[in-house]
Amino acid sequence: MDLKKYIDTPSPIIKFLLELFNEYQSLTILDIGACEAEDSIKYSLSFPNSKIFAFEPLEQNFLKAKKNIESYKISNIELIQVALSNKKEFSDFYISSGHPENIEKTEEWEYGNKSSSLLAPDRVSENHKWLKFDNKIKIKTETLFNFCAENQIEMIDFIHLDVQGAELMVLEGAKKLIENIKVIWLEVELISLYTNQPLVDDIEKFMKKNGFMKKFEIIDTISGDQLYLNNKYFKKTTYLQRVMNQFNMKINVVENEEHKKFIKRSYSQCGEDLIVNYIFNVLNISKPSFVDIGAHHPYYLSNSALFYELGSEGINIEPDPILFKNFMLYRKRDINLNIGISDKEGLADFYIINVPTLNTFSKEEAERYKGEGNFFIQNVLKIKTNSLSNIIREHAGGVFPQFLNIDAEGVDELIINSIDFSNNYPLVICIETISFSTSGRGIKNTNLISKIENFGYLKYADTNINTIFVRKDLWEK
Repeated sequence: MDLKKYIDTPSPIIKFLLELFNEYQSLTILDIGACEAEDSIKYSLSFPNSKIFAFEPLEQNFLKAKKNIESYKISNIELIQVALSNKKEFSDFYISSGHPENIEKTEEWEYGNKSSSLLAPDRVSENHKWLKFDNKIKIKTETLFNFCAENQIEMIDFIHLDVQGAELMVLEGAKKLIENIKVIWLEVELISLYTNQPLVDDIEKFMKKNGFMKKFEIIDTISGDQLYLNNKYFKKTTYLQRVMNQFNMKINVVENEEHKKFIKRSYSQCGEDLIVNYIFNVLNISKPSFVDIGAHHPYYLSNSALFYELGSEGINIEPDPILFKNFMLYRKRDINLNIGISDKEGLADFYIINVPTLNTFSKEEAERYKGEGNFFIQNVLKIKTNSLSNIIREHAGGVFPQFLNIDAEGVDELIINSIDFSNNYPLVICIETISFSTSGRGIKNTNLISKIENFGYLKYADTNINTIFVRKDLWEK
């Protein structure tokens, strides 16, 4: 990773901000926990007429941020060497360092300098074993309320908040000014990486209490980000927009309502759920049962979420214990199993990758990811496994669900080999058939495709990532 590559990479928050604000508006933006000012630069380039305040207390990061801003010849970012908190005082600051194995070191981009915190480390090094916290210093803290009062800032359009577990301390320090913050993007954690840090539930309760609605989130097995909008501003905006549409654009509104009838919702990566749904519609099956192996998330990149919304019920199998919690929250009609699929019941090593869509039971696959870019093994867990035939017998009355989805990162073929295709098998299969590659040059598993075809399936569609099969005897009737 280098600075230019990071700056040039599209981010979801920029997309949302461009929907909420005009790129030429004079916004007030605060980047709190700015590190090397990489995100401040992104906001400056996207909103060139804005005023950006970038807060970074650590001297070495502050100097790098200054150098980066100068290299982009940016004049609308003001760097402030202070930490925001809920008190004005001198506080302990725990300095992070280190570098992931098998990732080349560069002078331009560091990994270990992005986890320093006002809070003492707890499980952060347990989950990121390469991280170290060898130094502690005293730094000056200020409150957001005081800073804005001294700088005559009455309204904040957007806050980017990434302070390693101290996010609520910063927001508490806003006091009554929080009413005048329009949009907040902040980091959240599912587990305690730092001592006494608030977790995602605490953040959500605080934001709701203070009049914010959650608009968007990306959360993996450990941490993630959430976007909040202040109801005080965006409910009014929505209402005014609706009135203007009705008064000035009646024809367009009618046309818009008409076109909504034909919108097709998809949760899959490449529309696989719509293809599979079409197959079941042709087969006159309105609510197919399913088993989703390597389910990952109830909705994000899910090939089964659409069927759940349409009234289907099925079995979700997700070995990652943290990802699994989302299924218990959002897929309550389904049977949700926190296990892996193997050829037998037992325990197996499960490799947690820093990008959780790549988690795998295959050590070979986990090692291969290291050569694909900035990927590394965060942790290895012992996870219970069971055979698919046992799962079908215990949870589906011995009858194979009609739709089988497999995304098992390296053990897909093992799962296919465990199915008795002479007796009890699915009507439709969707399975990943290409190796992961950041270059887009993954290798297609033609042997796996041929094997499934030889079991009596027609290759109905291929999205390059996934191949969709339907039982030939049913389709050719």
